[in-house]
Order: sequence, then C-alpha cells, then structure tokens
Amino acid sequence: QLQAIIDSTEQLERAKSIGILTASLRDDWYAARECLLQVSPGNAESLRILESSAFLVSLESVSPSTHQEFSLACHCSNGVDRYFDKNFQLLVFANGRYGFNGEHSLTDATTDMRLCNALVKDVEALCSEVAPAALSTAAVPDSQCAVSELAFDYNAELLGHIQRAVDYFDTTVRGHELATLEFDSFGKEQIKKMKVSPDAFVQMAMQLAYYRKFGHVPATYESASTKSYARGRTETSRSVSEHSVQWCRMMVDNPETTSLHTKSELLKQAIINQSQFTAQCAKGAGIDRHLLGLEYALLSDEAKPEIFSDPVFLASRHWKLSTSQISDPILDAYGWGEVVDDGFGVAYRIENNSLHFNVVSQRLGSKRLCRYLSDALMDMRFLLTNAHKQPHEIMAEVDAVANVLNSIKLLSSVPRSPASPTFGSESSAHEDSSSESARFRDPFPSDPAASNSVLDELERLPSSEMICALETRLSRFVKESLYWALPSTS
Repeated sequence: QLQAIIDSTEQLERAKSIGILTASLRDDWYAARECLLQVSPGNAESLRILESSAFLVSLESVSPSTHQEFSLACHCSNGVDRYFDKNFQLLVFANGRYGFNGEHSLTDATTDMRLCNALVKDVEALCSEVAPAALSTAAVPDSQCAVSELAFDYNAELLGHIQRAVDYFDTTVRGHELATLEFDSFGKEQIKKMKVSPDAFVQMAMQLAYYRKFGHVPATYESASTKSYARGRTETSRSVSEHSVQWCRMMVDNPETTSLHTKSELLKQAIINQSQFTAQCAKGAGIDRHLLGLEYALLSDEAKPEIFSDPVFLASRHWKLSTSQISDPILDAYGWGEVVDDGFGVAYRIENNSLHFNVVSQRLGSKRLCRYLSDALMDMRFLLTNAHKQPHEIMAEVDAVANVLNSIKLLSSVPRSPASPTFGSESSAHEDSSSESARFRDPFPSDPAASNSVLDELERLPSSEMICALETRLSRFVKESLYWALPSTS
C-alpha cells in the first residue's frame, strides 16, 4: 500500500495543503477549519477520517544526513507533509531514516518513547525475519494495495486561509534558529566518576552558558515526571537556586577572588540542590502545578490573589530556558521550540560517553549558546577534577602545554631533506637559523624515529593552516576558558 501511494501520488501543492493550516495560530486555524467544513460534505468526511486516525505516516522526499538536518526535518520540514495537531505522526525519509513529530498536549515524552521503542522493535523484527529481496519482489494482490485519496474541495476563501497559513509558517521558520551540539569529550560515565548527578551537572552547564552569554540568571524549567501517580504527568523542577546563582557569578564576574576549591564546593552544592528538588517534584512535592491548579480553579467572580500578579512570581515562571532530558538508545536527535519569545528550548540526551543538545530560539543565538555550553561542560570537568590544585600548579601545566604546542609548530616548519632524513640534523639547522626556536626544547631529543613520524603526520596535513588553527584554539582555551582558574595579573 505504501508503495502504491508513492507510485500514484504527486507532490502536493503548498497552495492546496490542508495540513499546513494546523501550523496557524489557533484562532486562524479555527476559522479555516469552519470554512473547510462549509465548502462541501466531502471535506467534512475527509477531515473526520484524518482527525480520528490513531496516527499518521508521512513519506518524505528529503534525505537528512546530519543531526542538524535530521532535527530540522523532524521539527518543521516545509509544512506541507505535516498535520501538527496529530499526537503521533511517523516520518519516513527518502534515505530510510525515520522519526516522528507530535503535538504535546495529549501525552508526555515517557509515553511517546514507549510507543517509539515498540515501533522500532517491531520494524527491526520484521526486517530480520523477512529477507529484503522478499520484501521488494513478493507478489501482493491488487486488492490489498487499494488505496483511496482523501479528497478536499476548495473555494476562494479556503485558498486564502491556506495562503495565510503558508505565509505565517514561512515567517515563523525564518524567524527561528535551530542548532545542535554533539559533545563527545565525555558523558555519563565520566560525570559519575566526579561523584555528581549527570542530569544536574548538565543543568548547571546550561546555567553557566546562559550567564556567560546574557549576564543574568534565567528562570529555568526542567520537566520532572510524576508518572508514579495515577494520571500524573509532569512537575516543574526549577534549576535555579541561591548556590547556582552564586556559582555563576563567581565563575564569570569575580573569578580571581575565590579558589578552585571554593568554586568546586559551590558547584557541588548547586548540583545537590537540583537533584533534591527534582526528586521532590517526582514525589508530587513541587510547587508549580499546585499553584497553576489554584489559579485556574478561581471562579470568574473571585478576586485573584496578589501572588499571581506579583512581578517576581511572574518572572520566576517566564521560562527563558525550557529544558528536558530523554536518553534512549533509539534516539538520534529530538527537540522542540521555545515556550516564550525571548527564550530557548533546550532538549538534551546524556549518553555513556557523550552529551547531545538541540537548541531552538527566535534567533537569539542558538548556535552561540551551543558554543557556550561546550565551554561550560569542559570548564566544569576541569573544576571538579582540579579543585585540589593551586593556581600556580595549573599555570605550570598550562606552560607545559604551550611548550609542546610550540614544539609541534616548529616541527611542522622544519624542511624535509631526502639526503638527511633524521630529525637531529634538521633540528640543528633550524635552530641555527631561528633564535626564537632555541627557547623551546626538542620534544624527541633521543628518538629520531618518533620525530620523523610526527613530521610525516604533519606533512599529510593539507596546509600549515591546521597547525595555526590548533594553536589558536589552544591559545583561546588557555587565555579565555581558564581565565577563572589562573592567578590574577592585576
């Protein structure tokens, strides 16, 4: 049946896409839906079938390959092949990759992941039981391949609604930036060795990254599951605490005034606070759902308590960082949009040896925030593993790294002579012609074979730009990323 659909269907015009109407603002979609139903009885029947289906399948013509492309394709695509009101829409791409897009109000991530796991296991079981050749050549009666297209009739008013939906969709997509970070320097296993919670560790990395970019602490939402209760869904785990704020300020505003040990202890306390509050939320002891229920329980003639109009309270739930973690082996990427116009939607996965982020915003600098996240993660590992060291000890290690870097740089500039392949004679000639190089030690004084091996590797590089890039990156790491850990020069 799927192949019959592919063979018999042409690409739908955007100007006649019913699905893109679901990308409109709710009032606009309501008006368009009423118009759609009034055009013809056939429209009402087609819409009934569409809306009553358990799920939808979208056979995509694009072939996303990178995490970024895959995330964008699942997030929005071109709007034509989506019905955004559907809770579960399976997306199958031309290159065989598949994902899903879902409307969030009916279910939460834990339910969706159970469904996705069942789907993946069923598909893999089918593919392992049936040979690929049998799947493609097996004769199927025409009666089993019969499919019928859901037909819709149009009038000028309906086409006008669709055009407005297309314009709104395109404007919205252009106004957003989606960026991904595949951080493979370490993951859950290494974080646990630091004796801290991996999830709370990542939450504090987001706090530091945001503070470095914007200079203030954001109200931060993390989803905590309350599925242990009947009809339980989620509670808000608030990542910001007094300790997290103090730590961010200490890392950014006045790093030279405190020791690594003090910074480390404050970070650990912030992590503990986050872990404890998340555990309380999972037990039903959070505050946000309780307050939300009280607010919506007010009758129309009842006065609203002052807390619900208090500026501090309102700011505390203006979620500039809306975050959640799903870590499942079947996931390659996932994400969602921001919940406030001046905020970010940050989805993350914590794997054994890597961390993955999907960051969406209304062009507030999603890609830039990913860079800050990467730096924050590296700084936090450095902090927790080096808290016992004194600044002068760290400076000595920095100098040692710089020495090796410059030695490699010198090696890359040494001319290779076929008649004199050993490093010793080339190094001597180079040192005679360069007074600057005499300041750096030969990294392989007694091992010509090792030095020649390094030279061979360097010669395979496309140009010396690689060495310059390496030097620039390490210099930035030393001068900027570790500024908070080095002795003050003032």
